[in-house]
Amino acid sequence: MPIDSSNSLLKEQQVLQSRIAYLEKERDFIKGLYSDMPQVLNMISKGALLSTLLGNFKNKLQAQLPNAYCLFIVCDKDCSQWRLQYKDSINGSLLSSNGQLVTVPQALITFAASPSCPKRHDINIQSSVDWKHWQPFFKDHGFSDASIVSVSDGQGSIYLMLAFQREETLLEGELMALALDSYASWLDAVFEREKADYQLLEDSHRDPSTGLLRRFSFDNSFGIVLKDSRRHFQRAALLSIRLLSTSKVDDAELKVLADIMQETVRDNDLIAHYDERELVMGIRIQHLEDAEIVATKLLKSLSNPRFSTNRLIRDGLSVGIAFYPEHSSLEQLHQAASFASDSLSNAPGFRFEFHGSYYGTSAELYSL
Repeated sequence: MPIDSSNSLLKEQQVLQSRIAYLEKERDFIKGLYSDMPQVLNMISKGALLSTLLGNFKNKLQAQLPNAYCLFIVCDKDCSQWRLQYKDSINGSLLSSNGQLVTVPQALITFAASPSCPKRHDINIQSSVDWKHWQPFFKDHGFSDASIVSVSDGQGSIYLMLAFQREETLLEGELMALALDSYASWLDAVFEREKADYQLLEDSHRDPSTGLLRRFSFDNSFGIVLKDSRRHFQRAALLSIRLLSTSKVDDAELKVLADIMQETVRDNDLIAHYDERELVMGIRIQHLEDAEIVATKLLKSLSNPRFSTNRLIRDGLSVGIAFYPEHSSLEQLHQAASFASDSLSNAPGFRFEFHGSYYGTSAELYSL
């Protein structure tokens, strides 16, 4: 066989052997990465604690990348607050005496602020201007490359995993990318599960057509308000709000009304969709006139001309108001507020129930 042909064949065999060796390495890497995937999915599906799952993912990545050092960081969506998830003897030099990150490299800030690019790989980090704040750390440990992945939890936090490598033990880029993608997928699954849990909880407590509390949730929550009021000798008021429109209730129009009601009250006040034509509000007050201020503000908001095409708002609301401690239970409060609303005889406006009588203004209550 000619020498040229022999050399060519030898080179092809070497290339083939090299390719086979890489494929075997890739196979072993993938096998190790996904070997426990059924257990991981089972833990996620059962709603394991976030801290438990994150700890497992950390151990998994560090076992999968034995020649790399993994650093796990969480920051807020504004990239102004940063913290390490796990501290050890290696990353201690990055922390101040109170356990906070001393500095954050510009490369990391830019990356975290760019959710459209969830992966990044930087080389020559020991001489990179964007990594200059951590260069002493890199030189101490011989790190030459950084691979990063970020995942948002959808609640205002960004989870970052950084894999630092040394030049002599660099992992092939495809395998490192596979590890980063897997970590991101695991975290995404966890956050989706938490989001689903939250939505299920919200759906069980809130009416989907209005976003307001369902009746049983309002009753439970306002029951707590009444207990606190008894304990601290505070006042509370219940407002029964009835729709005067006799037309079929349109969900879109009702949602507009619900949004206006939520804008009218404070965040810790309670609003519920009781039945088809009644909504209720439970508010903490200091003085009897506070309830009148809320009712006046609500009716004034609804009188805005931009709501003139909304039939529910256009036809008006009758609002009945009752007070605690004049009525000591939610049932008594609701009954009194409903009677006050009925006393308006289907006319828009508000009326107070106070010791069995009905009044048009809070000033009249103090004249008794």
